Amino acid sequence: MATFRIDNPGFSARHDVIRLLQADHRRVMQEFREFERLQALRANQASQRVVQRTLAELKVLAEVQQRIFYPAVHEALGGTDLIEQSQIEHTCIRRVVAELEGIDPDDDRYWRRFRTLGEYVRRHVEDEEGELFPMLSCVSIDWESLHRQMIGCRAALAEDLGVLHSPPLRRSVELEPREITDDETSDVALEAQH
Repeated sequence: MATFRIDNPGFSARHDVIRLLQADHRRVMQEFREFERLQALRANQASQRVVQRTLAELKVLAEVQQRIFYPAVHEALGGTDLIEQSQIEHTCIRRVVAELEGIDPDDDRYWRRFRTLGEYVRRHVEDEEGELFPMLSCVSIDWESLHRQMIGCRAALAEDLGVLHSPPLRRSVELEPREITDDETSDVALEAQH
């Protein structure tokens, strides 16, 4: 069987942009699943750390998309309302993030709002990956430049918000699942005993 190699740098860079966003999506969705697992164990302190980490990741992802990705794609796509829809979804997500930051974790609303946020994010990810990303195959953008800008913006925002550095995905590199640290494991065990 013949093997074909694609030597189109635009294709590779577009693929890198999409993979960067998909990796961020997977990371955030994994945090929501981790939250549910910890809540089932009644591990509130560990759950709260997951919430804080998730909120910071969402801020970084939303800002990169709002500041760099959406403007570039909106101009290139012209005529679709998917970008406007995504921006409205981001506004709702940002509103819930801001609400969560103003609610005490001891308040029951805190956990309910975080679950609501998870549902908003899940639907947003499905819309982007199912509708927007497939449309990008025919879009003419300087994908290399867009990718570099997104990585730079993400790194700067992550540093400002104290998000652990997640190196950008390189071509043909799969995202490894995040391992739980020993501190988190012991915290969960201690909380589950109470």
